[in-house]
Amino acid sequence: MLKKRVALLGMILGVVFTTTVPHAGGQWDILQQMDQEDVRDYNGIAFISSREGWVAGVSALDMESPGYIGHTRDGGRTWEKAEVPIEQMLTDIYFFDKKNGWAVGQQGMIVATSNGGKRWDIQTSKVGNWLKGVNFVSPKVGYAVGMNETIVKTTNGGKQWSVLRGGEVAAAVGDEETVVLNAVQFIDESTGWVTGVRISPETGGQDGLVQKTTDAGQTWTDQPTNIPDILEDIFFVDANNGWAVGENGIVLHTTNGGDSWDIQPSGTEEKLLSVSFADSAVGWAAGGGLGVSIILHTTDGGATWVTQTIDDPIISKVPANGIFVLDANNVWVAGNNGFVVSSSK
Repeated sequence: MLKKRVALLGMILGVVFTTTVPHAGGQWDILQQMDQEDVRDYNGIAFISSREGWVAGVSALDMESPGYIGHTRDGGRTWEKAEVPIEQMLTDIYFFDKKNGWAVGQQGMIVATSNGGKRWDIQTSKVGNWLKGVNFVSPKVGYAVGMNETIVKTTNGGKQWSVLRGGEVAAAVGDEETVVLNAVQFIDESTGWVTGVRISPETGGQDGLVQKTTDAGQTWTDQPTNIPDILEDIFFVDANNGWAVGENGIVLHTTNGGDSWDIQPSGTEEKLLSVSFADSAVGWAAGGGLGVSIILHTTDGGATWVTQTIDDPIISKVPANGIFVLDANNVWVAGNNGFVVSSSK
């Protein structure tokens, strides 16, 4: 399982690099970064092979259709823009296989393809909330999550979506407890997790949130994180072993399906926005903020993390928003300024 009409971008608008910069355990190839005249940010990335992949995000200068989906057939060196008008920024993208993919974004936006991106269709999510994460367990069954505790589900590839939770505009600040869900992952049709933050105006505090379902999303149970940090992403390699990452460099790890979570020292206080693993030992996390980009790598299940800084004057100063791990030798990171880098050994 793999996590306005426009003209074809045969050559990238901006600058395409094949610069290789060293990192622990291999090399990072700078595949793409935009020039200052083409303002584009990538928020999500997904590959279905070592050659073919997708990015989703926002093209800020396109006022009518800022939502952006890009497609590569050469491992990320050149990209084509999908010919579909998307009126909202996109925040995540997921491909189950070569044909079936979905992207989600602001105001409940869901776009989908069932023919490998030849055509993208806008789907009706039934919500107006900002959708921040999407995940499918088959070409038919999938979930999207977002603001105000929103969880939507489909059992027919998105032809119809049902609202499991949330889906309404949140109460005014200070009135009620607010839950933001940033990411979702299922390992089968019954078992999945969501992560984000619970904000309590009554106490003036917040809690890093992980919830688990074992009945296909009908009920969700809080899992203890014991941290105040917002959690941005979650990734499980199997039913037991998972990681969640978030602000202040937080990395949580579980070996029992989330019944308990332990903090792993990451060596950074920067916000971590994305995490993915090749197996129970080898993984990456990425993130950053204003003026900084960061990539972390582990080969021992997160017991130790090594910072992999890309020595580029532009990329080193913008956040890395999404990471995709196909296997230990094929890893891509995408972020602001339309940058895409890949790992090679």
